Amino acid sequence: MKVVFKQITGGSGVDTWANNLSQEIIKQGIDSSVKYFPQYYAFFPQLLSFKNEKLNGSYITHSNIAYGFAFKTDLPLVVTEHHLVHDPSFSQYITTPQKAYYKFVYKCEEKSLKVANVVTCISKYTKQKLEEIFGYYDSKMIYNGVNIDIFKPMAVEKKNYGIPETTTVLFFAGNLSKRKGGDLLPKIMNKVGDDFILLATSGLRNDFKEETKNIRTIGRLSEKELVKAYNLCDIFLFPSRLEGFGLTVAEAMACGKPVVTTNCSSLPELIVDGKGGFLCKIDDINNFADNIIMLAGDENMREKMGKYNRERVLEKFTLKKMAEEYIKIYRNSI
Repeated sequence: MKVVFKQITGGSGVDTWANNLSQEIIKQGIDSSVKYFPQYYAFFPQLLSFKNEKLNGSYITHSNIAYGFAFKTDLPLVVTEHHLVHDPSFSQYITTPQKAYYKFVYKCEEKSLKVANVVTCISKYTKQKLEEIFGYYDSKMIYNGVNIDIFKPMAVEKKNYGIPETTTVLFFAGNLSKRKGGDLLPKIMNKVGDDFILLATSGLRNDFKEETKNIRTIGRLSEKELVKAYNLCDIFLFPSRLEGFGLTVAEAMACGKPVVTTNCSSLPELIVDGKGGFLCKIDDINNFADNIIMLAGDENMREKMGKYNRERVLEKFTLKKMAEEYIKIYRNSI
């Protein structure tokens, strides 16, 4: 059996997901590879059908639900729904061009649902929305997983980064998009004040519309640098408005950090409010700021929440566990 992941590259967590899953199933004795296609295929996914190879034997294609239909052959096809942008509660945050594109994506996803042998979702929330929006009830839910041997607690000193020990360090990892709550970060940081600094990565979208002196944009990080950033911070801040899973939240949890995030979509499946951090009302700047300030003033609480999050990841969100669940699906689809 060989599993071939076919992905349109987007510089996002989905790329990381495919690469990590492929590498992990190889460790578990399954042949696998990842094939990436340029971003422009997202607008012309039907052209991907010309990229299908003539294969014989126990091959399985695993792709994204947004374009997986193009890879349908006589061999098994597995597609994954990573996040449903069609959630009505999210519609107020998207632009007119985005709405037009998402209508196109909707039709593509419908095609994939009709031809896929197996459909998977990465959270209970995503599975529920797939049922509500598409009327599709046969999907399998498998949580994403984190490599706990890489994302783990380690000592990182603030002074090595020119940050005073008395300053509370927040960290945000992800694209600075409206979906991820990038527009909320300057407002939150203005509210918490000068005793805090936010380190923010950048990806597809890397510009803050508001300048804030206590935000430091640190660009795109290597995996090694990312682990250090998680461990450098006191609190992981993630005011996202829509997540299919929330991989960066799980990575921060694995590094033993408390998380302040939004009480929406899949995020309550990761963070237990009051035990691993705090779930805030969507777009509520004061709610985010108050919880950050409270956590900053209680080192024991931060440590206790961080340990709780590490244990929670070890129990529910490991890369090994995710791969084992997918391997069962692959074997059953042959």
